[in-house]
Amino acid sequence: MSYWSASYPGMPIYLHEIRQLTAGMLQKTPGHEDVVQIVSELAANAILHTASGEPGGTFTIHLAAFTNRWQVRVDDAGSLTTPQVLPVAEDNVTAGGGLAIVAALASTWSVFGDQYGRAVLVEIPFPPQETGSA
Repeated sequence: MSYWSASYPGMPIYLHEIRQLTAGMLQKTPGHEDVVQIVSELAANAILHTASGEPGGTFTIHLAAFTNRWQVRVDDAGSLTTPQVLPVAEDNVTAGGGLAIVAALASTWSVFGDQYGRAVLVEIPFPPQETGSA
């Protein structure tokens, strides 16, 4: 197993760096794009929807690689609302779809915590499994 973690200020300017670092850690292994997408979505959610995005806020990304899966966990400063998959309106594909993407790419995902601190834990199969859809 290999493990990496890093903390970031809760500002959108760090999302590009997070994507690059995650991609670099995975070194183009099969399915790495899914992991980068999930990390990016969870980091953006921490910034946009939790106290991590407030002045002085931070969040932490954890990435572990096992022989048969990746595990991603993002710890944030919490929120009064619980993360949930929202339906995405056809006329607004840029909002509300982050967790739908996570749920579609992950084998499992779960949420722990409350308004004082929260973790979103996601597991992604390695190598990625074929869904059989065209």
